[in-house]
Parts: sequence; C-alpha cells; structure tokens
Amino acid sequence: MNKHISIVLFAIASIVFASLLIRFSVAGPVASGAYRLLLTIPLLLCLDKFSGKKTNSSKLTREVIIYSMLSGLFFALDLAVYNVSILYTSLAEATLLTNMAPFFIVPISIVFFHEKVSFRFIYSVILAIIGLYLLMGKTDLDHKHLIGDWLALLSAIFYALFLTLIKKAASNYSVNRVMVLVCLTGGILLFALAAIKQEVIFPQTAYGWFILLAIAIFGQVLGQTLLAYGVKFLPLQLSSLFLLLSPIFAAIYAFFIFDERLNLIQSCGIVVILVAIYIGKRMLELKK
Repeated sequence: MNKHISIVLFAIASIVFASLLIRFSVAGPVASGAYRLLLTIPLLLCLDKFSGKKTNSSKLTREVIIYSMLSGLFFALDLAVYNVSILYTSLAEATLLTNMAPFFIVPISIVFFHEKVSFRFIYSVILAIIGLYLLMGKTDLDHKHLIGDWLALLSAIFYALFLTLIKKAASNYSVNRVMVLVCLTGGILLFALAAIKQEVIFPQTAYGWFILLAIAIFGQVLGQTLLAYGVKFLPLQLSSLFLLLSPIFAAIYAFFIFDERLNLIQSCGIVVILVAIYIGKRMLELKK
C-alpha cells in the first residue's frame, strides 16, 4: 500500500504544480485546460508503446469506453467550472469548496464499490475538512460570492465523479489507454467551451507553447495518470483523503515561488489535516 500511497502523493503534488503554471499561460484558463488534456495524448501513447507491457486489445470493452468517456466529461466540467468560479468568488473560497470532494466520494464509494465506512473514518474526513478551513483562512460567505461558491462546490462533485469513474474504467484495462480516452473526450469539450467564451486559444510565442506543454506533463502525465494508477490499488475513501493535501502542496509552492508565508492558524490547519489523514489510513489498515 505504501508504494501506491507514494505514487498518489507525487501525483497530487504534480497536479498542484500544474495549476500554478496556469498563471503563466498566455492562453485562456479553459483553453489551457484543453491543451493540458490534448497535448498529453501523444505522450501517453509513447509511454504505452515503450513501456514493454502488452495489453490485450480485446479488453477494450464497451463498458471501459463508456466509463472512460464519462470520466473525461466530468473532469472537463470540473476544470471549466472551477476556473469560472474564481471569477465570482475568492481563490480561498473556491479552493476550500472544491476540496470538499471527499464528502461526495464516501457515499459514492459505498453505492458503487460497496466499500464499508466506519464512523471513525467519517470523523477523520470531518477533521480534515476543519484543518482545510484553517489552512485556507477565514472566508466571507456573503451573497456577492454565492454563485461562485456554488460553482466551486459543483466542481467538487464533478471531480468526485471523475475519480469514481476512472477507478472503474482502469480496474481491468491499461491506465495509459484509459487516460487517452479521458483526455480526448475532455479536451474536445474544453476547446468547445473556450471557443464559446471567446478565450485566447492559440499562443503566439514559443514560451506560450512551452508553458502549455509543461502543464500537460505535470498535470496529466505525472498528475492525473499516476493518480488514476494509484487509486486503482487503494480504497477510494483513502484516496479522497489524500486530495486534501492539495492546499498544503500549494502553500509550499507559494512559499518558494511567490514568497507567500503561512500564519500560525494556517500552520495549525496543516497539522490537523496530516493527523486526519493518519487516522483515516490507520482505520483502513485495521480493517484488513
């Protein structure tokens, strides 16, 4: 389990780093998300070709295709809705609400995967959310930000559905090939949304393309693809808890890159999240 936990942690760190690179992209936020998915496809195909592992093509069933395409749909909606939510609410509120995905993953894991959830594990999720709130600081939940808050919460639901479906799709098929279908479906949808929003779609400089390629590598190849691989071997409930580490990685990157420092309350939030994850991990280990 520890090996796959390490993979999930590395994947989450890569995903957060890719989100920071969005600030340097000359393309629009939704268009950048589209490139993040589509530029990943040739990289994934190369990895699949030279990995030395042979996957039986007969395993590509209609069920795998449907689950993969639905995963791409919900992941694209997650990226698009989250980016729009930031326009209406603060970044702190959007990040806080988007990371509520574990609350939705727990009931989903019960219904679709018949995973049993103990009350102690639920307590660990609640404790982690409290720590997340402390980390992100006080938010101003007034009517002005109501639309943005609901959009951010909606993105959490989309991401929970994405993780659930990707676990189902990759359970009996190559993760790389599943992610190709995910990226193709999601990328096409995001490009359509970017065109509707009339965003800047095509960068005019080599720098712009370099940033987009870096976003694709860190966000998808080293991020979502490795996350899908790790989730494949871990209980979905535990994987959802690790998602709450995202703001911690963001805080670390912000400290070194933007010289943004945490106050005492935010530091306490990090400790609370780590304790909650440890409790949740122990609960699942004791069930074995």
